[in-house]
Amino acid sequence: MHNTWLIIRREYLERVRSKAFVAFTLLIPLFMYAIIILPSKLMIMKPAGTRHVVVVSDNADLAQRVAREISENKDTKDASNDDDAIAPNYTAEVEPSTSDETLAKLTARIDAGQLDGYLVLPSNVVASRKFKYYTKNATDFVETEGMRSAVRLALTREGMAHAGVSEKQVQELLRKVDVETLRVEKGKISQGGGLMSILLPITLMMMIYMTLIIYGVAVMRSVIEEKTSRVVEVLLSSVSAKELMAGKILGVGAVGLTQMLIWATCGAVIGSPVFVAAKSMIKDIHLPMAVVIAFPVFFVLGYLLYSSMYAAVGAMVNSDEEAQQMQWPVLAPLISCAVFAFMVVRTPDSPLAMALSMFPLTSPIIMFVRITVATPPAWQIALSVSLLVASIYGMVWFCSRIYRVGILMYGKRPSLPEILKWIKYA
Repeated sequence: MHNTWLIIRREYLERVRSKAFVAFTLLIPLFMYAIIILPSKLMIMKPAGTRHVVVVSDNADLAQRVAREISENKDTKDASNDDDAIAPNYTAEVEPSTSDETLAKLTARIDAGQLDGYLVLPSNVVASRKFKYYTKNATDFVETEGMRSAVRLALTREGMAHAGVSEKQVQELLRKVDVETLRVEKGKISQGGGLMSILLPITLMMMIYMTLIIYGVAVMRSVIEEKTSRVVEVLLSSVSAKELMAGKILGVGAVGLTQMLIWATCGAVIGSPVFVAAKSMIKDIHLPMAVVIAFPVFFVLGYLLYSSMYAAVGAMVNSDEEAQQMQWPVLAPLISCAVFAFMVVRTPDSPLAMALSMFPLTSPIIMFVRITVATPPAWQIALSVSLLVASIYGMVWFCSRIYRVGILMYGKRPSLPEILKWIKYA
């Protein structure tokens, strides 16, 4: 045990003190901020100044309604409470002529910077529900969606007006409808549901999925480095192969936990303003205590299982190129978890979801997803954990025998019969 602790300490300090660890740990939060948080902040910023558009239609009443929806955005939001309504810094005018000459003049105004865009509503727009929007910046999907929303609301108001519905009744009918989904579990009703209730288990699942791969590969590369540099021969003169393997797995795992803790702290600090701004979106997030407990449990168990397999792969090969080919049997179960994750979110109690949550190679992710979506019976969780723990014990025994022989083998990559002989060695 003393030797194992020394190896854990060496693996941990060697990696934590490296420049690569410091750079990677600090750059990842900055990178995530640059590609996720910063663009979201910039996207919700309103363009400077007032944008001017023209509504082209031979239907004067409809054109006026569309122009009003665009210009009087505050009234639109109050009436419909529509989240996809366009930004209020727009003005709109009506052009009754739809001739080619008129459209050419409007196009020239866009080129000259005098106009930001114009909508062309065909005579059959009520039936076809289609129109065209001409603008210099055709990639501004927020503006395009806003124009679509304005025309949709105008068509709805016009249709209700023709049906004899008063403007006050129209305002009331266009109000947004909210739905609150409640979870019924074991006779108790709790908060849950909504889009975020789907995104949450998928996000947590991807965290486990990525960290198992990242730190499992780190264990494999560590074994390959020491094997190719012949350092392992010196180490094995003082410690056993099992102690060396255990030290590497636990040492690299401690580095991973340290890195995740730093990233979580940085994410909380950097992302707190975004969470405050998006409180209406995340109000439906409810994190049960079972999920809080299950996350570290299944992460640790999954890491122990897969890191031992990656250590065995590292002991069998002689280079990174060989490792990339040999690690596919290890990656396959993890990839299958990502493939079946959405099915499990939708039907967590299906026979396939139950089977995957019991199979040790997929249970660290699939069972956790089931607990996040709809907590299964306690006996299923206990059985899944028991099978996983037993599999870890068997996998460590199995992989340690491969590791013990393979770590000192150099030259060509071993064949399957040779690997089976290694396992039989006493």
